[in-house]
Amino acid sequence: MISSLAYAIILMGCSDDMAMCKEMVRDQRVFATLQECERTEAKALQSDVALEIDYPVVASKCAAAAKKFAQKGASHIEG
Repeated sequence: MISSLAYAIILMGCSDDMAMCKEMVRDQRVFATLQECERTEAKALQSDVALEIDYPVVASKCAAAAKKFAQKGASHIEG
């Protein structure tokens, strides 16, 4: 069975204590597995896109979503 799930990196702007985070950018790239996505997360946090986020803390997460949803990214995050 072919999975309809894909994974995308989401960069979030967060408060100092990480109590509140807001999704800022969803990478347009689609990763077939969670492991592929997680291998790219550190690079995404060092990208120009991440450095331009005006929050005290920038965090990332790999989120599972239908491929169609994951492809609706605001920006391609390049490391």
